[in-house]
Amino acid sequence: MNLNNDDFITIGNKKNSKVNILWFHGYGSNNWSFESTMKLVNIRLNETAYIVLPNAPIVDGKSSWYPLPAKNENGSLVEDYDGLNKSIKAIDNLIESLSLDQNKKLIVGGFSQGAALSLSLLFKSKHKIDGCAALSGYMPSANEFKEFPLKSNNIFIAHGYEDKAISYDDFKKTLIFLETKTDKLTKHTGNFGHTITNEVSEEFIQWLEKI
Repeated sequence: MNLNNDDFITIGNKKNSKVNILWFHGYGSNNWSFESTMKLVNIRLNETAYIVLPNAPIVDGKSSWYPLPAKNENGSLVEDYDGLNKSIKAIDNLIESLSLDQNKKLIVGGFSQGAALSLSLLFKSKHKIDGCAALSGYMPSANEFKEFPLKSNNIFIAHGYEDKAISYDDFKKTLIFLETKTDKLTKHTGNFGHTITNEVSEEFIQWLEKI
């Protein structure tokens, strides 16, 4: 993945922060779509967070963190694990370029494809990660991650029953997979679609406050 490390938004004071948060937008979107939400998160955290919102590169006219699954000759979806690994390495390079204080906690999170990327980082990033928030996402290439341990048990995961972009069945599969790794998941589900409701935002912030 060719990630432009200069194309990101920052919120908060890097030097005086108590926690660093790396937040990834969804497929086809951009970091500006979450700027106001993350500003609110920082206010609720008494402006103690330093939040970085990168932009995904453009692939075939759409912003995408990693290659989407493709159909094989039998019509089955095949995930691109190698492509995902390249994306993880690109994010690791981004984290290095940010020169974050390693004594502070690092939280990764995102929405939709950004949530999926965050979950993969929780297994394969070379950096210390202290928590992961996955909103309306899924675990990509789950079979390839079976033998990898979690970098942190602090996981907040939320999904709507009415999600049409990433089905609730995909969420249940992700949940089953993660529960083989930890029994300390914080979960939120409800009657909503592919979006972040006020209730999800509130529980996400409460989860961050506990960390």
